[in-house]
Amino acid sequence: MHPRLAIAALLASTTLSGLGPVAMAQTAGTGAESIVVEASKGHHTADGVTGLQPGGGLIKKEVAPKSRSSVTKDYIAKQAPAQSPFMLVQLLPGVVVSEVDPWGLSGGSLSMRGLDNTEMAFIWEGSPISDVGVYTTYPSEFADNENLEELTLQQGSSNIDTPTINGSGGLFTFHDSEPTDKFGGLADYGYGTYKYNREFIRLNSGEIGNTGIKAFISYSHQHDISWRGSGTDEKDHLDFKAVKDWGQGNHVSFVGAYQWSTQNSYTNPTLAQWGQLGTSYNYNGTYYPGDSNYWKLNRNPYRNVDLSAPAHFTLTDHWSADFTPYLWRGYGNAIIGTGLYETGNYQGAQLITSPVVLPYPITPTAANSYANAEGILAFEDSQYRGGFTAKTNYRLGINNFFAGWWFDYSNDHDTEPYSPVSYAGEPSNVYGEVENIKTLSGLRLLGQDIDTKTTVHALFLGDDISLLNDRLTFEAGFKEAIVNRDGTNMLPGSQYKSVLNDAQPLPAISARYQINTKNQVFASVTTNFRSPVNTTLYNTYSYLNGATTFLGGNNVHDEYSISEELGYRYAGDILVASATYFHYNFTNRQLQSVVPGTNGGVTTDINAGGQTSDGVDMEAGTRPIGHFRPYVSAQYLHATINNNIEAGGDYLPTTGKTAVRSPAWVFSAALDYDDGRFFGNYTVRYVGRQFATFMNDEVLPAYYEMGGTVGMRFHDIGPAKAPTIQLNLINLTNNRFLSGIDSLTSNAKTTTGVFGTTILGSAPLYNIGEGFAAIATVKSAF
Repeated sequence: MHPRLAIAALLASTTLSGLGPVAMAQTAGTGAESIVVEASKGHHTADGVTGLQPGGGLIKKEVAPKSRSSVTKDYIAKQAPAQSPFMLVQLLPGVVVSEVDPWGLSGGSLSMRGLDNTEMAFIWEGSPISDVGVYTTYPSEFADNENLEELTLQQGSSNIDTPTINGSGGLFTFHDSEPTDKFGGLADYGYGTYKYNREFIRLNSGEIGNTGIKAFISYSHQHDISWRGSGTDEKDHLDFKAVKDWGQGNHVSFVGAYQWSTQNSYTNPTLAQWGQLGTSYNYNGTYYPGDSNYWKLNRNPYRNVDLSAPAHFTLTDHWSADFTPYLWRGYGNAIIGTGLYETGNYQGAQLITSPVVLPYPITPTAANSYANAEGILAFEDSQYRGGFTAKTNYRLGINNFFAGWWFDYSNDHDTEPYSPVSYAGEPSNVYGEVENIKTLSGLRLLGQDIDTKTTVHALFLGDDISLLNDRLTFEAGFKEAIVNRDGTNMLPGSQYKSVLNDAQPLPAISARYQINTKNQVFASVTTNFRSPVNTTLYNTYSYLNGATTFLGGNNVHDEYSISEELGYRYAGDILVASATYFHYNFTNRQLQSVVPGTNGGVTTDINAGGQTSDGVDMEAGTRPIGHFRPYVSAQYLHATINNNIEAGGDYLPTTGKTAVRSPAWVFSAALDYDDGRFFGNYTVRYVGRQFATFMNDEVLPAYYEMGGTVGMRFHDIGPAKAPTIQLNLINLTNNRFLSGIDSLTSNAKTTTGVFGTTILGSAPLYNIGEGFAAIATVKSAF
């Protein structure tokens, strides 16, 4: 082939990031082809926005043989820098995000297809970041938004090689941007509603000498006050990343994140309290002796460090290897105000005969529940987690064989110490770790003292088969996940050791067919599981009389799911779109719910038995049309409970009821405008009603929320590259709504069981959606 024709063929078959379509034209009279490249590298911006990504950065061309949606820099950089990764993906198909503040710092949750975030695998830079004990996840702990390159949701399931034991509901992956080749950086400052202040700076080293190593380090600080009631947030965050590339595809990274924060807590009302008090249902702003609802006694301090070192090695033309070691360390708690008593205290099942020492005694009254002093109860969590994933690939003809091993070890120590509160309402330490309440004999008073060591081994292997010049691909694989939880309950009582040994076989198969350059179909059948959380292993005891209130290790089962998907994708010159039909079948469906009165510090699993889910989701977005890029997404979901659920020594008649947290309809839309100088976007999302009980006798009403961004970029000013100002508007119409279910129950109203037992109802608790906020940000590259 003539060299010019070879170049033309290469260009025509290659996706060029940031470039427009590549056209080949015949040169008259010569028979040769010339190359016409309609190229644009995008706008000159400080934050990496190109103005070219379809749907304003809310959709891109996908090739995975499973349902998958992505959010790219074009959307991420136009949102308020403080917003959590949960909020960044809330417009994707079927995603329901429940936030309680405008920046996503103080809790909240995410669900897809009716499955919440404790049923999803969260992977940052190749490492799992969910709490391996109870699967809670706070993605804002792991990366500042300015450093995020892309967020990807795989709605149906995790993958064969995903390091997870709770991936039955999907996969959420994100990674930091790569360091730049040249020295430079980015700085921004934000100010907004509720005294929001945030500063951020990132420094890129460029290539260090001739080593091929380049790195960045960044730091941010945020302070704000509560948008309702009293309280403050304080957050400091550090990110860094170093990379080295060499040879034919060899790549090594070392990535880290460190955060220390004290986050505000928000109250969770019942439906009746919401109807009566609305957003006025808050913690108290001033303190009186014995006031457990004072805001300073209900906060969430936490600090964590996460390290990951993903590496890829090309061993031969056909053989490669990947190795990702990681380490995570977290320490912190949720605290609540509580009354303290000199006598009559229980430690586990044992009555403490020695009186406790109370530094700030108060006179018992009905207002403070006859307590002798005010204190805080800290739900302390101290956790170490480390492990690695090792994988090798070998290509032989049409086959690409792979095999690997995931190893994970964690030590999770959970305690509940008591600490005194001064007459001014000041706890001795927000972590609850100093001046703990003790008896005269020196015994530290504890409400919980459990230690869980979890070891995971997962062996996996499979084969990717490529046919018809890569137009047809099949992937088949198998994973065996082996979990051991070795638990010790150090409170006095009938239980000391509690052990869980678990093994699950997880086969999967998927296929993709590229009909032509624009049309694609895919299908998959996968199996996943969710190992029971560690709190289900342990007895819990009443502090009033030492009675066992929960019998640990009793009837504990894995959640197991089989999911099927059939989908279609279109990626044209203007439109990018996809639609997917999905079906799930669950056994021992595990639903996580916050234990009321613990400030989110204690969660429990509820076994909802069998469940069947069917639905369709779709999304579509366009490339720029006159600088405009619209995006829409929608989902229909039909999820039903397959059996009666045990409650109160009887069974509730729940067969055929709609599953909780499963809205039938979810819609989202966005419109982005960006001409390089002026930019803006408008977003709206609608979430249908959700049942909060298995009996479907209480409903979280449907709601909507709008948001928007306007901004302007300026020409370079000396060393300041593309200085930019933008204004983000959150909950644009200041809609007052309940955003999610914090604590679900089996039945809200008193119900007669299948065998005639009267089963008393209890009211679910809800999250109050964030109020209106305006945040102005000034930023510039250098």
